[in-house]
Amino acid sequence: VHAALAGYVAAARRHAPQDRRLSGAPTAMVLNGAYLVETAGVGGFAALVRELADRHPEIRLELTGPWPPYSFVAEGPAEPVQTVREPAW
Repeated sequence: VHAALAGYVAAARRHAPQDRRLSGAPTAMVLNGAYLVETAGVGGFAALVRELADRHPEIRLELTGPWPPYSFVAEGPAEPVQTVREPAW
């Protein structure tokens, strides 16, 4: 499922599955994916999710969003701390 979805989008990330106590789902989460979809491709992506759900009735696929693209921001090296002092006049 992840490979099919990732092949359709600009970027994809797999996150750790959420605990059922957080998600409220009755079953364990096996995939927690984030997919960066171009605006023009949203309808096709949703159709692909429905197709995959039909192809794999043993799993529940849930599509949510849109979400801010924070999942795709790379963490850079920390910048040094700068101490700013007021003039002592």
